[in-house]
Amino acid sequence: MNERMQKRVIYRIVFLALTVLVIPLVPIVIIFAGVSSPEYVIKGTLNMDLSQMQAVSYWKIYSSFLRNIICFDWGTSTASGQSALSIVSSGMLESLKIIIPSIIISYIIGTLIGIWAEKSKKANSIWNKSQFIFYIPMIVISYLMLYFLSFVGVDFLSNVKYVAAMIALSVYPVYVITNALKKTLQELGSSDFLVFHMALGFSTDEIWEKFCYKFIVIDYLSFFENMLIFMIGFLFFVETPFGIHGMGYKFVIAIQRFDYPVIIGFCIFGITLLSIVGLIVEAIKLKLDPRLTSV
Repeated sequence: MNERMQKRVIYRIVFLALTVLVIPLVPIVIIFAGVSSPEYVIKGTLNMDLSQMQAVSYWKIYSSFLRNIICFDWGTSTASGQSALSIVSSGMLESLKIIIPSIIISYIIGTLIGIWAEKSKKANSIWNKSQFIFYIPMIVISYLMLYFLSFVGVDFLSNVKYVAAMIALSVYPVYVITNALKKTLQELGSSDFLVFHMALGFSTDEIWEKFCYKFIVIDYLSFFENMLIFMIGFLFFVETPFGIHGMGYKFVIAIQRFDYPVIIGFCIFGITLLSIVGLIVEAIKLKLDPRLTSV
């Protein structure tokens, strides 16, 4: 592992550790700010019964909650009485039915359109004139698709709702991937890297096969994490219209109900997931990059 990789891994781990240490302060802040009663917060997040405790210090609240977080015990929902972990897990499984296919669709369609637009001037002109479509708000796209399904007589309560939701969620990422690929192809076609290897006697096809395709993959990975954040952040706008009870829907409902254990559980899950994904992405990028050498 080279020095650059070591630094990025350390930064990711430190950020994750600091986040885990800060999250247990949330119940204390909620109590101190008078947002909710101590009984409501502590009972939900820590499964503690105040009637059985003579005094509960802030340090006791913090240390107990930190221990529970590490043990994946995020308390009990103050709204439904269910385990916060079970609510987060069920929401995650529902959302993954949308997110994973959406990422695959985005990369495939975005790549095809990008190559098509780069090779054909007419196609590029059509693409440039139609880009305004991708700026339509996601909630509008979701309801338009919902109206279309109702118009053609499709029951949106069936599994078709997942297909419609993943299409709506992948619209803007397709736009991002298409433009990113076009830009990468243009830069590689006139790059010093290409000229240098051609001067060494490599043919254009050999350079693309050995090096340039790696740069495209690295470019894709560069915004993979941001695309994942985008999809998780906008899940609510596709899950709500189609009645999908995934992470976005359940997180917003938890906020509306002041369901702190579920809110905190989703935050912990999201931060952990993105940290792990970020570490994997960095490792793959640095492994593929032909400009880097091990130290």
